[in-house]
Amino acid sequence: MIPSGRALNDTEIGHMRFRTGKAKGNPWPAESPERGPSPESTVRLWQRRAESARSPPGSGRAAQVAVFVTDLDRTLLRPGGRATRAAKRALREVRGMGLRTVLASGRTYADLVRHARGFGEWDALVAENGAIVESPLGSTRKAIGRRVAATVRRRLAAYSDLHAEVGEVVVSVPREERRRLLRAVAGLPVDLVANVDRLMAVPSGVTKRTGVQSAMRRLGLVGAGYAAIGDAENDVELLRGARLSGAVANAERAVRSAADYRCRRPFEQGVLEFVSGPLRGWVTAHSPASERSGGRHEAAREPR
Repeated sequence: MIPSGRALNDTEIGHMRFRTGKAKGNPWPAESPERGPSPESTVRLWQRRAESARSPPGSGRAAQVAVFVTDLDRTLLRPGGRATRAAKRALREVRGMGLRTVLASGRTYADLVRHARGFGEWDALVAENGAIVESPLGSTRKAIGRRVAATVRRRLAAYSDLHAEVGEVVVSVPREERRRLLRAVAGLPVDLVANVDRLMAVPSGVTKRTGVQSAMRRLGLVGAGYAAIGDAENDVELLRGARLSGAVANAERAVRSAADYRCRRPFEQGVLEFVSGPLRGWVTAHSPASERSGGRHEAAREPR
């Protein structure tokens, strides 16, 4: 999801600093805002990236990706839209590669479930920016930070003029009310995280990344890697923890800088591009057959 308005200063919101520069040694090409990604972002480049990350013999194939994680709003789902053919196709391709699928969002659990149904099957849901985890789907939900959340809600009772939306754990307000929210939660172990045009008060240390890691443990995938794609500030930590990461074309600059691959296409078309190209290349390069042949299989194909 894309935060609107000016970028928040990290000293104002008390949240982690995000790197905005291109990561050192990032093999993906630089891009021009006017011209988009360099023509070098081709199958050959994806193959080079996948092969360079190959696990050494006896490493347990640590570079293998077992899970695909996608943000919902302004990534898999267009604003005000519904699940499209391209979005469903991307997820079918992911499942066809043998990967598990996880939907991670800042939305409340009930809201996320309502939207998730339109895309088909999921292995896990991560709601409220990592605070609510249902993994595997249909199991008892895990909520992280309820005690802190209860204290935040008690504090907010004294700020009746705040336009707060309250989830099971996370509380959010319009971004223009950030100073009053800061006063309300002063001294509490919470981080303020930008999410579209709102700020979320999240228990400290809880992110989409920690939520996905919890979901993977519950799926029995301890030690496995994941691939992820997103568009906004609250996706940055998720992308940093991924073995392979992507940013849709409509993503915030900080997200595009943090991602391994910057899509040429926006929204669900960008997700499909990422899945059909870099992700397929990575999975193919790390398949048992490819490892036996020394990675000489075709590692990726052009997005369609």
